[in-house]
Amino acid sequence: MATQKLEDIINFIETQLNTLSKLDKVVYLGADDPDPQVKDYGAIIYVGLEEPVERENRHIGPHLTETWQINVDVIIKRKTSTPRTTVSDTYGTSYWIDTVTALFLNKTNSGAFVRTTWFSDEVEEINSGIKLKGLFTCELLNKYT
Repeated sequence: MATQKLEDIINFIETQLNTLSKLDKVVYLGADDPDPQVKDYGAIIYVGLEEPVERENRHIGPHLTETWQINVDVIIKRKTSTPRTTVSDTYGTSYWIDTVTALFLNKTNSGAFVRTTWFSDEVEEINSGIKLKGLFTCELLNKYT
């Protein structure tokens, strides 16, 4: 069992998001970077200002159960339609919430993770589209020696 680091988790998120053909751009940003504007569909991965990991000693020995929380926001381009159509059209808000939720639900990353989830937090309107703010959570068992 290898120790998982933040870089490993970010790589996993990027790899999963890049499997979605409708996302034009997947980027990782630091917490201090300005709010980006993505021309079409895209995803932004960033670590919030608080500590992204909680560690809990549930096992005897050098193992810690860690819960990582990484912000993963999906930006979709707003079409020139009414807000109701934007939510319910083929690639609207509900499509992206369902797609990203299913993409990250209970993934193990070849046994590295115990479980993963993505929860949609809020919908925010931006200049050229809609941002679905979400939180990716993964639980893993790390070994420290």
